[in-house]
Amino acid sequence: MIGRYFDYNSTTPLDPRVCRIITESLDIYGNPSSAHGPGQQARLAIQLARQHTAALLHSDPEELYFTSGGSESNNWLLKGYLSQWAGTPVHVITSVIEHPSIKETLRHWSHDGGGKVTYVPVDAEGFISSQAVIDAIRPETKLISIMLANNETGAIQPVREIAQIARSRGIFIHTDAVQAVGKMPIHVQELGVDSLSFSIHKLYGPKGVGGLYVHSAYKLEPLIHGGGQERGLRSGTENVLSLLGAAEACRVAMLDMERTQAKLLWCKRLLVEKLRALAPGLRINGSLDTERTLTNTVNLFIPGIRGEALAAYLDHRYGIAVSVGSACSSNHEKKLSYVLQEMGLDEADIRSSLRISMGKFTDEVDIHYLVESIESALTHFHQLMPT
Repeated sequence: MIGRYFDYNSTTPLDPRVCRIITESLDIYGNPSSAHGPGQQARLAIQLARQHTAALLHSDPEELYFTSGGSESNNWLLKGYLSQWAGTPVHVITSVIEHPSIKETLRHWSHDGGGKVTYVPVDAEGFISSQAVIDAIRPETKLISIMLANNETGAIQPVREIAQIARSRGIFIHTDAVQAVGKMPIHVQELGVDSLSFSIHKLYGPKGVGGLYVHSAYKLEPLIHGGGQERGLRSGTENVLSLLGAAEACRVAMLDMERTQAKLLWCKRLLVEKLRALAPGLRINGSLDTERTLTNTVNLFIPGIRGEALAAYLDHRYGIAVSVGSACSSNHEKKLSYVLQEMGLDEADIRSSLRISMGKFTDEVDIHYLVESIESALTHFHQLMPT
């Protein structure tokens, strides 16, 4: 049931309008690279997708490249841009809370190619300081990659300020905007970045499709060679139906964004107010500053309760889906959130934390159901505990 789903930062349900477009387009079966009628029909569908996506980002359609999702986009950007300095002692700046598709790619790049990476820290609320980025810049710094919004805490990073610094020094600036696109207005020129990655399944579209914005002044080396699709930079026959779904998801995001974000801000305030009344010592991991955080995300610490146990109980007993952190985590041994670790939380506090992320289908009834279910679960767990 959608109303019991509170894991929107992991993935979102399909918007009904997206479903309708996909099902109505099942007869578009041609290969977009073919010159005949069915092929050209498919090619027109891809052009439509590029136009709608560009409109959402306020970019030129020719600056957009479709991929399988945000992870591929991040890999391609880093490898495709940094390849020009192979064998050169190049320096890159990123943050300690980046998505694994950034951190792991840079780890392999630095190990194989001898490049150096500086990981700037975050403060106790999960924010990156633009001054920390400035202090990390070296003469050999060629790229800075800072995420726009964090998937675990909702912290919106000062990418615009960092981009101004980068451009003033001739440094390429990339942002992983997977958690931000569709949740906040984005204008790539005003943001000042040279590249930006996104994933359609985070904004009520199909999985397996995303993209990469790259400023027209730059051209990447291909990550996938072959048939010459995406203007020769990303080969592989296009997923036409998913791209039509992506086009509709972007169009709908533009229509719904203001209304949805206003509703989510109200839901977030209601949720926090009710949660704080549940248990002494309960706190929010991160900031509640509405100007600096996503409206849909609440990271919650409940003392004395294991987050994994609570999430499993809510799922089994009440059909509620919540998360204990990122769905893409490189910490497989202890299964601890590296984001919360970098914010200074100890292991016990991290294990007692829970991520709640809401979406356009969340309403007041759902919030009350969630809070009542958490209250019931806490009562259940406390009854099992020794005095």
